[in-house]
Amino acid sequence: MSRHLTFICAFSLTLIGAPQAHAQSIIGQLGTLLTEQRATPVFVPDVGAAVATATTVAGLFSTELSTLPLSSSSGGFVYRLDPALGVVSRVSDAFGPFFTERVLRNSKGQWSLGLSAQASDFSSLQGADLQAGTFPTNAARLTGTSVPFEVDALELHLNSNSVTGFASYGLSDRLVVAAAVPVVRVHFSGHRTRTVDGVSSLQSSQAGSAAGLGDVSFQGRYLVAGSPVRGFAVGGDLRVPSGREEDLLGSGKTAGKAIGIGSWEEGRLAVHANGGLGVGGASREYFWSTATTVAATPQVTIVGEVMGRRLSELSLVRDVYEAHPIVPGVEVMRWLPAERGVFSAFFVAGAKWNVARSWLVNTNLLIRATDAGLRARLTPAVSIDYSFER
Repeated sequence: MSRHLTFICAFSLTLIGAPQAHAQSIIGQLGTLLTEQRATPVFVPDVGAAVATATTVAGLFSTELSTLPLSSSSGGFVYRLDPALGVVSRVSDAFGPFFTERVLRNSKGQWSLGLSAQASDFSSLQGADLQAGTFPTNAARLTGTSVPFEVDALELHLNSNSVTGFASYGLSDRLVVAAAVPVVRVHFSGHRTRTVDGVSSLQSSQAGSAAGLGDVSFQGRYLVAGSPVRGFAVGGDLRVPSGREEDLLGSGKTAGKAIGIGSWEEGRLAVHANGGLGVGGASREYFWSTATTVAATPQVTIVGEVMGRRLSELSLVRDVYEAHPIVPGVEVMRWLPAERGVFSAFFVAGAKWNVARSWLVNTNLLIRATDAGLRARLTPAVSIDYSFER
């Protein structure tokens, strides 16, 4: 191997030695982490391969962080006039799911408010561990061989924390409007190490954070058929690009969704199903979800959900080896987009607790079941809901 490396050195006049200046945005700092080159006496890096990897990875990060599932804004308590008794009472024994929509919404003139906190720690990319310091961002091998003699390995800690305020209002017993306003903080730290023939050297070490308004969402829901507890509703969402894309706080593009909602409730048991299409934003999206809720007591509802989505314009990534642009007899690996279409599945488990009057305290755990793209295995959330009695 040393003989081959000596041959490579003969073609090497110099390397890119000086570190690049840190960019101000999160995307810029992540780009520096993946592309910065420091002097290595035995190898000429392929800067183009590093830039290709950085572009691919940054695109994945931007898409995943801007399309995290958003909690439902439907109020836990819904009050309506009972004609038989002549009094206003609760319509459902259960408080509803977390992410899956239910047909039952606010009655005419009823307000619901909520506040949700969610934390995501992204630990893997394409099924490979990001936090162990072994994720290969680039590599080089001799033509005709399969084992690389040079590997750039990344250790990255990336997390996103958000607090989202919800409000919904019943314009009529069939039509409800709502809004969700998230405030997001993204933080990362990482370093990239190059190992050539067993000798390691630090290439880049970066850290950064950003906080601000995320993408604001406006929603409308309309009961088409049946009753609020056994019926079908349709709705639309508009998500505006109010979050800074360069800091991974938003998608940078306007997005819309059309959704169909079905519900069936009988006493303490309720089943809900959703399906729809999203356009704009980071990608066209097809999504579905189902939820089962059980009112364990009049004060506690247990929730279980399954969700799936397909982002048709997001690509899986794969490692590709191509000829080194300067050094003959050497191939360099970079991460590039592969076939389009990424499917993700999630499980949700949690509970809603009526602590006093129309106050709810909710806790849930969002579990990602698939490895495609950037993955946070567990995403815990806590929220508070309040519904105004009529």
